[in-house]
Amino acid sequence: MPDDSKGFSGSCLAPDGKVYFCGFGLNICASNDAMSTFTISRVPGPYEFTSAVSFGGNNLGIATTTLGTDSGGIARFDASLNLLSFQRFKSALHDVKMFDANTGIAVGSGIVMKTTDGGVNWVRQSVVGDNFNSISAPDSLQIFVSGLSGYIIKTSDGGKTWKRLRNGGNITLPDYQLWDLLFLNEKKGYAVGEKGVVIYSDDGGEHWSEFDKFTTENLRFISLCPDGKLITGGENGTLFRLQQK
Repeated sequence: MPDDSKGFSGSCLAPDGKVYFCGFGLNICASNDAMSTFTISRVPGPYEFTSAVSFGGNNLGIATTTLGTDSGGIARFDASLNLLSFQRFKSALHDVKMFDANTGIAVGSGIVMKTTDGGVNWVRQSVVGDNFNSISAPDSLQIFVSGLSGYIIKTSDGGKTWKRLRNGGNITLPDYQLWDLLFLNEKKGYAVGEKGVVIYSDDGGEHWSEFDKFTTENLRFISLCPDGKLITGGENGTLFRLQQK
């Protein structure tokens, strides 16, 4: 993408199959032909790091932004990238997942929030303890969130109650940063992070085991392929294909 010199940090697939990427300064890149061609534009709004984007409906996008550790925002825009609103929060925001045009979850530095009106209003959840940076949700009720200090939390009722599955501050557990989380269903999940760590659970996150170490590079994402295998990658061009455990 030579038209953007800042790089991209998040992506999503809209219900109509359109692919979106987000980058620094509310730059949004879109493709409606299976990524054969792209258009790029900047959503009018604050010029800051745009960490994630999600479309729960075909004509409403939600993007999270961060400006330092104690300031972030949520931008609402339509499919033509017209800004509908921008709301400022006293926390950096790192990820967002919209389940439909109305309901979604956003996470950030010490904060987990939920919207039921398309991102107009956000209600803070009773969750603290980490710089939350990744959301994975098999459905709108089963939602998992991980944090930079190694926390993993879960709700089974769409955010009414939350349970801590992994305590990142527990001195009896390995101490590492987690960067991305992927649950294939309510039982089987994976998380990746610093220095090549990959952990997995087959009991809904109650217990976690490590993959044998295969890289020392920081892993920033993990994703499911159509053939059931996993792709993980990160810094310095690192990219690996994994068999499911």
